Amino acid sequence: MKKLVAITVAIAALVGLSGCTSSDYDSRKKQNNTQLVQGESMEQKNLKEKIRRDEASVDKIGYVYIMSFGKFIGYYTIKGKISSDGSQLNPQDDIICRYSGDSCQAVDGPQDDNTYGDGDPGVFFFTTEGAMVVTNLDYLYADQPIANAIDVPKLNG
Repeated sequence: MKKLVAITVAIAALVGLSGCTSSDYDSRKKQNNTQLVQGESMEQKNLKEKIRRDEASVDKIGYVYIMSFGKFIGYYTIKGKISSDGSQLNPQDDIICRYSGDSCQAVDGPQDDNTYGDGDPGVFFFTTEGAMVVTNLDYLYADQPIANAIDVPKLNG
């Protein structure tokens, strides 16, 4: 009798779990997050402000202080924002379903330049002089100059 009850409970759990979809999970997660945080947390306010500043204007001026071996070596004035060199406009995975009714699988898709593999590491940005700079050196970004705190030359680009 105990085995029958255990089997019944296991089957009921499996049936219950198999009914969940990722959208059900996302909905429950969003609902839980809403219930946990009444109002807006400081982290949410900070993220919204960062997005607002990043997207405020393509002509926004910023300052990128470049580091090498832990020392600041210079800075660029940039227009716009810093972007990851690995960013893609399109999804990097393709979903392949070979036969109707078969399960589908994700496979590596082409990058935006129609090549495969990981993109270059690092970041890129455009200087106020119009040059594109790509680097994997450490950097500090500020939306206002901090040259008084960091005494380094302006790099031309």
